[in-house]
Amino acid sequence: MLQRASQALWQAIGQWLPSRRAKKATRERLPVVVCGLEYAHYRLLTHFARSTRYRALAVVDDYPWHHGTQVEGVRVYYPSEVPSLVERHGVAAVVYCHADELAVFADATRERLTTWGVPYVRLSPDEEDIDAELTRRLTL
Repeated sequence: MLQRASQALWQAIGQWLPSRRAKKATRERLPVVVCGLEYAHYRLLTHFARSTRYRALAVVDDYPWHHGTQVEGVRVYYPSEVPSLVERHGVAAVVYCHADELAVFADATRERLTTWGVPYVRLSPDEEDIDAELTRRLTL
């Protein structure tokens, strides 16, 4: 009797796990690029690490000593590498905190991102619901 119950339990678990994995795969998080490496950006990275809608694919900074390092498990790239990231990963947005941070991008890079429809979204880490605010700005 106990053996039959155990087999039934394992069979149920075997049926449940693949469907759970399939649901998780369909809810894949949208990649975003975070522009900047100050405390505000670190807070955004921390948020995206826990988010169910978005994930930080990359951090952008133009200082050579930051290139290739990782912050909160996210690699730091040069601004010139962003178009390649957009092509390979389908980036949903470039997120920044202060208006002057977009100056790291060359005009040609900004034009390419605009042509591909990748918006620049200004976010504050003090927002009550960062995911909702980002979603709202992406759907405008």
